[in-house]
Amino acid sequence: MPEKKDEFLEQMKKKYDELNYHWNIERNKFEAKIQHESAGAKKKLEAERDELLKLRDEMKEKIIDLEVASENAWYDVKDGVENAWKALSKSFDKATSHFKK
Repeated sequence: MPEKKDEFLEQMKKKYDELNYHWNIERNKFEAKIQHESAGAKKKLEAERDELLKLRDEMKEKIIDLEVASENAWYDVKDGVENAWKALSKSFDKATSHFKK
């Protein structure tokens, strides 16, 4: 893991951008899958999608927090950024796993 704020910030931005790129590709498949499911399954898939979007927004906020953190205080923000990334990555994997079956 990078020991400098700028390196860590760039690494997290890159991961975030890559996930957004993949989500933009997979989103159409996900939305199509939702349309062909029963009401109960549709509701579950929509909840997963909404959770993914919420976590994506939270991750963006954490990146902004990291950007504005001072060089001395960025370590305080680092754990929150890493935790937000783990949650977002897990949610993305869960959401996209439905149409890989």
